[in-house]
Amino acid sequence: MQEAPEQMHERLLEVIAKSRFEVLPQPYAWQGIANSLRIPNDALAAVRDGDGWYALMPAAEGANGTYRIFSFHFAEGTNASGFVAWLAGLMKQDAGTGAMVVCGFDARNNPAIWQTSLGLFDYWGCPWIKGETVIALVERLRRVGSSRR
Repeated sequence: MQEAPEQMHERLLEVIAKSRFEVLPQPYAWQGIANSLRIPNDALAAVRDGDGWYALMPAAEGANGTYRIFSFHFAEGTNASGFVAWLAGLMKQDAGTGAMVVCGFDARNNPAIWQTSLGLFDYWGCPWIKGETVIALVERLRRVGSSRR
């Protein structure tokens, strides 16, 4: 059965309200790593682009290319499909910024999490300078979603 845009919005408001939401206090940036066998312990993620490896690492405030990082772990039994596009669209519309999303393996690793989010959770980033605006948007969406339960 197809879902109308309004129905998807309502469903994802509930998903965001029920998710575990965490905001990391320090800025992060992508930094090159010379040896992919030695990913730094404080890296949130590592990715390969061609022959180069990069890690999402804590960075100094004011450094170029820093992100405000936040994460969502979805509640079991919810349907998070479409979440990335939905929230990224709202971030662009309401906060005037794009999103950086890194999906990671959810350590809860059970059939309910697979059903909810294909076994993944999301690290999100926005430019550090837009962080407070984006976090306020997410908190507002969570309040709206909580009020509709």
